[in-house]
Amino acid sequence: MNILLEIGMEEIPARFLKPALNDLEKNMKTYLKENRIVFEEVKTYGTPRRLILSISNLAEKQEDLNILNQGPAKHIAFGSNGDLTKAGMGFAKSQGIEATDLEIIETPKGEYIAAKKFVKGKETQTLLPEALKGLVEGLTFPKSMKWSDKKMKFARPIQWILALADNDLVEFEVEGYKSGLISRGHRFFGEKEFAVTGIDDYFTKVRANNVIVDIEERKNMIVEMINKNCASAGEKVVIENELLDEVTNLVEYPYPIVGTFNSEFLEVPQDVLIISMQVHQRYFPILDSDGNLLPKFVVVRNGIDGSENVRIGNEKVLSARLSDARFFYQEDLKKPLSENVEKLKHVVFQKDLGTIHQKLERSKKIAEKLADILGFEGNKSDILRTIELSKADLVSNMIGEKEFTKLQGFMGAEYALRSGENEKVAKGIEEHYYPRYQGDKLPQNIEGVITGICDRIDTLVGCFGIGLIPSGSKDPFALRRSALGIVNIISNSKLDLSIDELVNISIDILELDGVLKKEKEKVKSDVMEFMNQRIINVLLDKGYRKDFILSILDVENENLLEVEKKLLTLEEVSSNENFNELVSLLKRVGNISKDYKGTVNITEELLKEGAEKSLYNFYMEFMGISEEILGKNDYLTYLKTILSGKEIIDNFFDSVMVMDEDEDIKNNRLSLLTSLNAIFNRVANLNLIETK
Repeated sequence: MNILLEIGMEEIPARFLKPALNDLEKNMKTYLKENRIVFEEVKTYGTPRRLILSISNLAEKQEDLNILNQGPAKHIAFGSNGDLTKAGMGFAKSQGIEATDLEIIETPKGEYIAAKKFVKGKETQTLLPEALKGLVEGLTFPKSMKWSDKKMKFARPIQWILALADNDLVEFEVEGYKSGLISRGHRFFGEKEFAVTGIDDYFTKVRANNVIVDIEERKNMIVEMINKNCASAGEKVVIENELLDEVTNLVEYPYPIVGTFNSEFLEVPQDVLIISMQVHQRYFPILDSDGNLLPKFVVVRNGIDGSENVRIGNEKVLSARLSDARFFYQEDLKKPLSENVEKLKHVVFQKDLGTIHQKLERSKKIAEKLADILGFEGNKSDILRTIELSKADLVSNMIGEKEFTKLQGFMGAEYALRSGENEKVAKGIEEHYYPRYQGDKLPQNIEGVITGICDRIDTLVGCFGIGLIPSGSKDPFALRRSALGIVNIISNSKLDLSIDELVNISIDILELDGVLKKEKEKVKSDVMEFMNQRIINVLLDKGYRKDFILSILDVENENLLEVEKKLLTLEEVSSNENFNELVSLLKRVGNISKDYKGTVNITEELLKEGAEKSLYNFYMEFMGISEEILGKNDYLTYLKTILSGKEIIDNFFDSVMVMDEDEDIKNNRLSLLTSLNAIFNRVANLNLIETK
């Protein structure tokens, strides 16, 4: 059989639609699985006014169930006289069967008593009413409401429920709403109500009533109609996926309309105008062939055709929005950006970490040290100026009025240039916010790079220093994003920078500022552990093997530049035909020596076998050149030197009994292996590498 459920309601917010449909599908699949009802497919459809669930080829009845419940062991269930004990009788009673119905089964642990039960599957038709009712009542939303005298909560008031099993009604009731065979068309271009005789009839009639229930179909219609009807030659409509998804979920039948606005507004930076159109009005901007904004836009109407009144109305609304933007912009230009810095003394970043102005002062101190460490003394003045002005736009009219918060950084750069600041500083102000989200672009000039790192490390270490550590989904200061940003920026910019040193600098400066509440050592270990996980995530995203990453981070997690060099070297060496075999041998070295607690002291006179003398000589030669090799960060030579000792190590294990009866010889051999293990694992803990 096939099932259709439609929950009709007042228009819900666009962002509620997909999560609700996902929950419908997931909850239904869970129910069917738990109740042993076979099905072919569960699909969902939706518009702002309806949530729809469709199940195809649902089994007519539950699968039968054979249950075998194991009880106590036979010798416990039966006494020495063969009679059932209290334990055996208690088990039979708990299973609802007679003692004579108990069975004896063989298990790997011996004989046990058991109860076998047969549960006959129920007809699916009898389960559907309660199942569908539970599905409706079980839906949750980010925000729910009550209405009228109803006790239940829902995103918006329910208006109707349609439920079908093939061509038959599935009867149930939710808070006085009885399921029926009635649906509704488009609010303005469809019948107020229409009756359906079956599932196919429903899909035919709902479409005839100008409702496109398939989300992907509505989305494709919007794109196709915009491309066909809304862009003239040399024009391009900017269709961002996030906005397209939102607009798709705002309408039941889309119809794009082109509107215009006064070209005088184009004196405002076009990013401001685009943000105003996209974020505030859900409009699609139109650009010319050079990427310049035209005084035109596309609004998607919830209707089947164009409307002059809709166009005029949207033009008036947008004009008011753009007037606000122009006013804010013109007011902000009346004074230099630097005048806003003083205002930041009155803007609290976090009550224990002080104002944004305090945060900037800490960031400047971090930056001064980083500039010296990284050799950017010549850029220091521009870097410090970038940090000083980096948050000044937060108290501008454009950002401070909360209308255009997405433009923070961009407006700072614009105002900096208009105030006479140099281009490097302006670009750094904009870039220090990058990356804003996963996959976003990264800062390119050193002013943006250093400012971004200093801002994030102060936030991260500061929050850990006062006990604001992310837990579960709670991360109000976006510390995970800050840590990922630091790792991505350092990696992308190939900075020869120790994260350990960076954290120490920030801790010391926060301590001098008198805001730390926790012990420095605890803050340091917590932050480094937190950073380590972000480093793993970034390197995994780059395609490196996880075991290689973990083996290197077990030895080195401070300098990302060196970590990546080691990873590339390990990948190159791992292509050697002897690599896997060598790793297995090195693990053997590590496993044998790991529990040795004695003094690590190799006495040459105690080396009796030729194979162990050869291994000792290899170790001594390696020791002699290891410091020079590592001093040059020549990881390839280091690992190839280890590879060259494969036969020597192999021969040692074939010829020498490590655990000799003579205690001195045994400890000498364990000392040799312990010393070998230590020197082998200076680039990476090779014991953590998986053999392929």
